[in-house]
Amino acid sequence: MNTREAIAKRRSTRAYTDVQISEEELDAILSAAHASPIAMARYDTLHLTVVQDEKIIKRINDLTSEMFSRLAGEKRDTDYGARTMIFVSVSSEGNSPEMACANAGIVVENMVLAATDMGVSSVILGGAPRVMVNDADLMCALGIPEGFKPILGAAFGYAVKEEAPREHSISVNRV
Repeated sequence: MNTREAIAKRRSTRAYTDVQISEEELDAILSAAHASPIAMARYDTLHLTVVQDEKIIKRINDLTSEMFSRLAGEKRDTDYGARTMIFVSVSSEGNSPEMACANAGIVVENMVLAATDMGVSSVILGGAPRVMVNDADLMCALGIPEGFKPILGAAFGYAVKEEAPREHSISVNRV
């Protein structure tokens, strides 16, 4: 699959089988993260956390579900049954908050496109990092280094049902 095909095929999957992705697939996803172009080549301001422990995934899901329940009035599972999550944490040292967020977004996009290329489904996780930072025990269990904050993540696995990507449009003006 070429890059444009992976971009066109990639979609957010919200229902996964209980099959874990392979070590080879995980390694390829992490290699894509490492290949990400980062502002001023400050790779030292990023940290990746791979989560495959079911108890920790459940804890993240419970915290995120509680947040969505408070904000949107509905309780729902937010791990979607995925058995692998990868979070990108950033250090603000040497980076503006905007650049740190942009770097995290670039890393996550590289990972989900690499996954798509291999037939691994994904969904980008924005809510989970928001609640993870407020749970010191969870941050410790995840081994997130001091001074780093999880910004964005993605869940990976195999879709229960393959669905066609939706058509999207973003407004454009040309000057």
